[in-house]
Amino acid sequence: MIDIRISNCNKNYGSLRVLKDINLEIERGEFIVLLGPSGCGKSTLLHIVAGLDRLSSGAIEIGGRDVTDVEPKDRDIAMVFQSYALYPTMSVRSNMEFGLRMRGKPMSEIRPLVEDKARMLHIDHLLDRRPSQLSGGQRQRVAIGRALVRDPKVFLFDEPLSNLDAKLRASMRTEIKKLHQSLGTTAIYVTHDQLEAMTLATRMVVMKAGEIQQVGKPEEVYHRPVNLFVADFLGNPGMNFMKGRLRLEGGRVSADVGAATIPLDGYAFDAAPADGQAVVVGLRPESVQPSTGGEPFALTLKPTLIEHTGSDNLVVLAMGSEEIVGKFPSDMLPTLGEPVAVGFDLARLSVFDAQTERRI
Repeated sequence: MIDIRISNCNKNYGSLRVLKDINLEIERGEFIVLLGPSGCGKSTLLHIVAGLDRLSSGAIEIGGRDVTDVEPKDRDIAMVFQSYALYPTMSVRSNMEFGLRMRGKPMSEIRPLVEDKARMLHIDHLLDRRPSQLSGGQRQRVAIGRALVRDPKVFLFDEPLSNLDAKLRASMRTEIKKLHQSLGTTAIYVTHDQLEAMTLATRMVVMKAGEIQQVGKPEEVYHRPVNLFVADFLGNPGMNFMKGRLRLEGGRVSADVGAATIPLDGYAFDAAPADGQAVVVGLRPESVQPSTGGEPFALTLKPTLIEHTGSDNLVVLAMGSEEIVGKFPSDMLPTLGEPVAVGFDLARLSVFDAQTERRI
């Protein structure tokens, strides 16, 4: 069942077009992550769903109801902000109760509800403290708790973890994922952090310059990006790109990339390949590893740089005039300048048209 429908959504600020014909259907219970670089329009889209900003044209439906011109308080949504947005003079308990009190809910119902959600978020021992007495992670839990007690149709998260340190972000990611699994409420989550997107999303929406580039499950978007932008934006380190031309010969397809010829017989082309077509061949670093001798394709390359990450070694390899990055096991340490046999996982290849930058 479709819970949120965004139809032909456009947003302009004067002559600046921030959102361009956005169409998106979100099913009930999905956790949708809007991902993209700063300025791509993801927060603007979230604010429009929340009613904090108005559409220039288009429509928003929540639960089958047109809410395009409905005030935020009447949309049955709850929002968690990056800045927590807690009332500094109120206790944690009062912050969590406030929205319900404003709606006229009796205290006999509010108190047990707040205490239940506080226990769920492990902040029940903090109910009598004020925000200034809490850590960043605790404040964010209070902000989430304040949204939870309202039992909304939709949760909206606007980069809620960006103010936290790396370790706390990882912990809060886990808590948010557990929370969604237990509640099953529809959620839209904005982030520029691809790790958050990959771990939290049931589907990702990758945006660029006010347009949706790709919508899909995290593993689908990661392994089958529809264009060069998505391929390059996801992954750390990023995808290796090798410029070349297709060769169709004797019923077989390959790509001439510098001095190497990569066979593409097993590649599932989305469009018919053409002989001599200029392409960009993409392969992620984890698909470039020390050869075991059993790969269908391997090259002997010279390492020019090694970065130790603890769990892996990122090895920069010279491939003609270009360089690619491989991900080697931590116990596999090649010698700089000494040739090493490198295997390529051709099942994970992506091929893009050099002119249109679309996957072919």
